[in-house]
Amino acid sequence: MKNSAVLKVVNFVWFQSIWWLVILFQNQAVLPVLGLIALWIAISPKRTEDIKLMSTVFLLGTVIDALLTVSGLFIFNQTEVLISFWPIPIWLSLLWAAFAGTVYHSLTAFNGRMAIAAVAGAVFAPLSYIAGAEFGAVELGTSVMLSYIFIALVWSVVFPLCFYLSNRFEAKQAQA
Repeated sequence: MKNSAVLKVVNFVWFQSIWWLVILFQNQAVLPVLGLIALWIAISPKRTEDIKLMSTVFLLGTVIDALLTVSGLFIFNQTEVLISFWPIPIWLSLLWAAFAGTVYHSLTAFNGRMAIAAVAGAVFAPLSYIAGAEFGAVELGTSVMLSYIFIALVWSVVFPLCFYLSNRFEAKQAQA
């Protein structure tokens, strides 16, 4: 898939499909989401970089959301836990990996623009979590406004960090 515009659209639709799957179906979405992640890796023109970034952000996001869960900001009412030792629902960790799969592709407009990335992370990421709460995927442990503020603070750092990491992985790949 060489056409940059087509790739960006496909990547955007791919991520939105994963977002809707995990928000609407949580644990029941895990296998389809794993399939979509594998499909993206198979067609990605930056396969190695995507794998590195997706793996790193999968773990980073798990730690971040686990801390937000332990702090009481997120509450998950899961009756069926797929991986007992995992600190958050595995579908949420997979969503982090899928998000990382957009950094080299549909989100390239933010690359090299750390201040804009920080503002975008602070504005849009909380809306995603709040939408997830509206659909019942998560319960917010505090008011919507306080939740928004806390998530905005986290994502004002996380979003630019993803681009920093992507640039590091890309530079190392270029050296290899």
